[in-house]
Amino acid sequence: MFAKSALLLSAVTTVLALSTRYPLDANGRLVIREDAPTDQDLLNSCPGGPGSSNVENADRCTLINIKENPNTRTFVVLGDPQLNCGGATDNVTVQLGGSQTVTQTTSVNADLGIDIEGIKIGGGASTSDSTANTVSKTITFAIPPGKQAVFVAGTAQKSETGNVQVNYGDRQFGHFIWFTGATITRLTPIADDVVFDVHESDCGTDPRANLG
Repeated sequence: MFAKSALLLSAVTTVLALSTRYPLDANGRLVIREDAPTDQDLLNSCPGGPGSSNVENADRCTLINIKENPNTRTFVVLGDPQLNCGGATDNVTVQLGGSQTVTQTTSVNADLGIDIEGIKIGGGASTSDSTANTVSKTITFAIPPGKQAVFVAGTAQKSETGNVQVNYGDRQFGHFIWFTGATITRLTPIADDVVFDVHESDCGTDPRANLG
């Protein structure tokens, strides 16, 4: 009995996995074709993408099967580094800070060689949150001798992973809708969750290294 249950579970898992890559017919059966578009074709055809010679440009692309990951935080430099590296023995008081925009980023979780910068994929956080957040702040800071400093801002990012549903206006390889087998991870800035800090380092080193 246990063996039969395990076999049934394995079969169901296999069908669910395949259904993210291949469409279903009117009777709910998987349509598996050797001439199906690749993940690169599908993603390249999304709005904002470079397009594909194998399929037409998609009407829209949507993140589905969404898994929410723990939030992450992205640090960026605000303004230019300031230095106290001229041999002085006293602190140097300077203004640190500036403005920087943190934008939504998307990456493919597979070695497909696909650059998806600029591709527009709806669904998930992108429908309710801003896809960009501008942070701006300046402070007065005293830099010790032999040190350099930059002002940094760390913006929290909502992390989501999922497949992409691609909708076409005309049938492509026999179907209006296709799904990527590869997953993507998208980071969306959370505008009201930003921390600021001064990053100090020794003169002669990269002041922008090891920010976060």
